[in-house]
Amino acid sequence: MARKDPQINIRVPEDTLNKLKIETEKEHRSLTAQVNILIEEWILKRSNHQA
Repeated sequence: MARKDPQINIRVPEDTLNKLKIETEKEHRSLTAQVNILIEEWILKRSNHQA
């Protein structure tokens, strides 16, 4: 991800954030990379489901 990409700020429950951080450590990814993967997978799943 390039630094010129747009940024968003979101609020998540602390428990959810802690779980996400644990998963990012397991996958050896940054929080940003993990969130991007989750979003991309969600979008792909939704587009395949609607087709």
